[in-house]
Amino acid sequence: MDTSVAIVAVGLIVFLAHLFAVGFEKTRIPDVLPLVILGVLIGPVFHFVKPDDFGQVGQVFTTLALVIILFYCGLELDLNLLMKSFLPALKLGLINFAVTVATTVWLGMQVLGLGPTEGCILGCIAAACSPPVVIPMLAKLRATEQTRTMLILESTICEVLGIVCTLAFIKVATQSSVQPVAMIGHIIASFIMAAIIGLAAGVLWSKLLTVVRHVDDNIFCTPAFVCIVFGTAELFDYSGPVAALVFGLVLGNIKELKFLKGLRGVHGEAVSLTAQETTFFAALVFLLKSLFFVYVGLSMQFDSARLVGAALILTVWTLLVRLVVVRFTTSDKLSVYDRSLVAIMVPKGLAAAVLASLVIQSGVNGAAIIREVAFGVILFSIVLVAFLAFFLEQGWLDGFFTYVFGRNAPLKPDPALVVTGTFSHASALEAARKTQADTEAGLKAVPEE
Repeated sequence: MDTSVAIVAVGLIVFLAHLFAVGFEKTRIPDVLPLVILGVLIGPVFHFVKPDDFGQVGQVFTTLALVIILFYCGLELDLNLLMKSFLPALKLGLINFAVTVATTVWLGMQVLGLGPTEGCILGCIAAACSPPVVIPMLAKLRATEQTRTMLILESTICEVLGIVCTLAFIKVATQSSVQPVAMIGHIIASFIMAAIIGLAAGVLWSKLLTVVRHVDDNIFCTPAFVCIVFGTAELFDYSGPVAALVFGLVLGNIKELKFLKGLRGVHGEAVSLTAQETTFFAALVFLLKSLFFVYVGLSMQFDSARLVGAALILTVWTLLVRLVVVRFTTSDKLSVYDRSLVAIMVPKGLAAAVLASLVIQSGVNGAAIIREVAFGVILFSIVLVAFLAFFLEQGWLDGFFTYVFGRNAPLKPDPALVVTGTFSHASALEAARKTQADTEAGLKAVPEE
């Protein structure tokens, strides 16, 4: 593609992203869907551009989008809600992941002729929910903050599990050896050590902010440090996404961390981000999100109608499995709407596409089948989740979900607990203004030059 055409295309995508966001406010169809469809049209359908045209830049960009979105997500999380939601999110994520993988192995063997190990690889990819897809969708839906927090944590857990387990099963398939204890230990260590890195980085950066703000154009310093934190965790073979999420969580809740009370930094107490910095991150997330979903769409590859049909069956199957898991693992105290939202929120993203490509490179038996089905699951999951979210917002599925989750629970959540617009420009500015007094108090500690 000519450079001038590419620049024009980027500008048009950003403008269309704003129009899709406005359209969502009226239609309640998540703006993620038209962005993905746009990518499919310019990629697999009309072949205007291919993922190979981006080279290594495409992979770097998608990773950068994941890092910034997760960091900003952590900034917006409430620490008290996190403590309440962590165990439910962990239970939901682990059970849903295990059941999805187990049932996908059976489907892969029966429908696609895959072996048990290859079925596990496909199952791990299909079970890996994508935070960069879940978070923007949640931004537009009327759920309680507790439910949002649980879904964000659960999608992050499932994505990390998907990445680690897929790589482990690829190793098993290529080396004919398996060490389940070592694999489980690596997963646990990946989570714990990444969280420690994120915690240490959040404390350190909250104390350095008062110094950094003397640097010209310092607003880009925090995004740069986020990338350093992510990369450091990955270099040690820990989970970069978890490190970025925890880093944002600590920085956004630094005043509420009791064990840090009285701890002095370089020039006084730790501080958080200003209103200007938080709003800048909101705008950056919007830009990266818009380009990310278009790239997901143009990354799709489809060569066999039979495998596309199998992908559709697998997508519907994972939704049914999720519905059963949510029915028996979530609290009856949640409203029917919140539990319904948890049940449908299983979209896959670019991490699944990258893992499917790694399968091809590894030379695993049935790699072409796994990649084709995985790409189909990514597309169909985003489309189905977008439409189900629209139907849920319209109230067209109230009867079905009331039957599934029981008539004793309230249909809708308490309006006082509902939040909308989280992870958007307006909410970022509002949240930042609430903490502006604390931020200004920290700024007073900076000595004059």
